Amino acid sequence: MKLAAAAPLALNLYQVDQFQGASIDSSGNLTGFGFIPPDMGGAVANGYVAQMVNDEFAIYTPSGALATPAVSLDAFYAGLGVNTYKQGGNPDISDPRIIYDPTSKRWYASAITVANAVNNTILLAVSKDSNPLDGFTGYAIASKKNQFADFPTLGVDHGAVTISSNNFNRKGNYTGSSVFSIPKAQLIKGVTNLSNVKEFNSISKIGFTPEAVTSDGSGNKTTILSNNYGASGLLVSTISNNAGKNANLKLTRTINHFSGTLTNAPTQPGGTTYDPGDNRISSGSYQAGNYIYFANSVLHGGSDQIQWGVLNAKTDSLIKSGFVSLANEDLTYGSISGNAAGTFVIGFNGSGSTTNISDYGTVCSVMSGACNSPSLLYSGLASNYNVTFGGPSNRWGDYSWTAPDTANPNNFWFFEEYPTTNGSWGTIITEVETTVPEPGSLALLLTGVVGLIGLTRGRRNRTTRLGA
Repeated sequence: MKLAAAAPLALNLYQVDQFQGASIDSSGNLTGFGFIPPDMGGAVANGYVAQMVNDEFAIYTPSGALATPAVSLDAFYAGLGVNTYKQGGNPDISDPRIIYDPTSKRWYASAITVANAVNNTILLAVSKDSNPLDGFTGYAIASKKNQFADFPTLGVDHGAVTISSNNFNRKGNYTGSSVFSIPKAQLIKGVTNLSNVKEFNSISKIGFTPEAVTSDGSGNKTTILSNNYGASGLLVSTISNNAGKNANLKLTRTINHFSGTLTNAPTQPGGTTYDPGDNRISSGSYQAGNYIYFANSVLHGGSDQIQWGVLNAKTDSLIKSGFVSLANEDLTYGSISGNAAGTFVIGFNGSGSTTNISDYGTVCSVMSGACNSPSLLYSGLASNYNVTFGGPSNRWGDYSWTAPDTANPNNFWFFEEYPTTNGSWGTIITEVETTVPEPGSLALLLTGVVGLIGLTRGRRNRTTRLGA
């Protein structure tokens, strides 16, 4: 859907808080754990900010102080009695995600084990209550037989927790994708053994990287978005009766124009390019009220841009769509969230021949069908990030995260990556507000300067308008 040019939005991003999250040094040390890339998830609720990366789980206060010592994902899941297959002292858990569900008042986290070439394990952890410090219950789900379950995605809605994976055989060939629908009711009860888990493997109904939509509690079905593997378009599938083994999966719609391959390797001032990922929806999709928000990265107009879309949650039809671009930069690894009023935000990386890999955000409106010009959230510190692992390009990504603030529908949190040196990354966690702050904060906004460099854990920022 091509949109006519719209007037600038009345909405703007106002920075409320910003602090450093997990980081990895040039020797590969991530607070004692970890590896590259971060594969970052994040969630915010009840006075806690949770971040999961490869291979760390950290819980902060909203001002950036650690609420409890950070732990490795291996230690976290092993502490729940889940076999993590750790070998040789190396972290063997990857692709973490974490979501807070306001309807069940629980935190849900997922990941995979990576020690085995096939027959690996999908991991799930569910908090015992709304306080993530009170502990979790752990579960293990076997991958499809003789397959390696890769790039697990996580979605939580009114009735189900849905984990999906791309599957590869022992030779590394993609063989299809799987969707596991788990009744949320049994997870809330804290049962020790999962039952009524429904597995779907239909290649005609789900495509590459199926991503279940996380809901604010609205709706009565599970919506799944996936790339139409080997063809153009975005597949929209739904799972009805998603509370057990009677769940039913069907393909409801194909949105043909959502296609395109991310082929433009982004540049850096030092002249090195890096891995831009691909056009999958890598960083979650979110339903608020009747709006489903999603975003991916595509090659458009000669540069990598963030493509976004909004679906009608009742009909699965496309309401609005568009692109976010920035002159002389390639934009990658976008993540999205929004509210029931039609305001949504997108966070992403951007870089160019004169711009280090940096972190950006923008605010958009369903009503206008437009996004504001991107605002700089944090500038990358290195001009030539260069970690190839022997491959053809520098390893970056694989995803960022944007989370709603459950206490305020107009506030959102960005979890993003930036280069700290040519061989290491850091993460920055930023809270933004999309409406004009209260008068007490507004005075700070009018006199403040956007302070973006050199923040540390525990430092609280002034409320500052971004990208004025």
